Amino acid sequence: MAGLLSCLSMGAQYDAIGGRYAGWKETPVPTYAEVPTVRRLLAGQVEGREVLDLACGTGYYSRKLKQWGAARVVGVDVSQAMIAEAREAEAREKAGIEYVLADAAALPVLGAFDLATAMYLLHYAETPEAMRDMCRNIAANLKSSGKLVALLPEPDYVLGKGETERYGFTYRLVAGDQDWMLVHADVHTDPPFSIEYRHWARRVFEDVLHAASFTDLRWHPFAVSPEGLAKFGEAYWQDFLANPVSTILTARLPGSSGR
Repeated sequence: MAGLLSCLSMGAQYDAIGGRYAGWKETPVPTYAEVPTVRRLLAGQVEGREVLDLACGTGYYSRKLKQWGAARVVGVDVSQAMIAEAREAEAREKAGIEYVLADAAALPVLGAFDLATAMYLLHYAETPEAMRDMCRNIAANLKSSGKLVALLPEPDYVLGKGETERYGFTYRLVAGDQDWMLVHADVHTDPPFSIEYRHWARRVFEDVLHAASFTDLRWHPFAVSPEGLAKFGEAYWQDFLANPVSTILTARLPGSSGR
């Protein structure tokens, strides 16, 4: 499977990007669609809970989770550069967040968490079997009825449909097969950066999560916040909403209380 990325090459990519990735979080899509959607999905499920933040990068969502009321947050990433940035941020402004350098494909048991977030993690698995192992490692770190919130590339994204440059990025196809599409993304932040990743088929995500004992799988499209609509207008968001590049998948381990 030439051209595919492994979890280790994911680490190499993010080591090279370093702190530049934080600039992406200040652009319109994360600010007015991604983060508000994540916050809405987690309403009432973070406060007082223990959260494992996988693929934490420089700690963006780790800090958000603390701000949203989590009792404990442990951030995990495979990139040494990203973990170093996160630890530096923690040293500057202490929030009580622990950061661990680890590969999700070989994740040890770090605790029994109420919630795991996997923000752009699972699609870096080289094979469905490797993704299944990631999910089993996540499950091993969750309590009975624990929840997973995974931010993912949209499986049904149509490359070349609509404009993306206005949102701060452009794509081109690198390779593809029946179950995946590998894309190269140029992100037009200042300074800019580039990254390659896959859009896996929807059934791949669902199959591996079921194999890892997760149930109650639900897909959640992004919604633009009222602030985003007011600032940019509805027309600005039309291409993004008609052909979203990302989505959110939630799942639970058996024993859910239904929260």
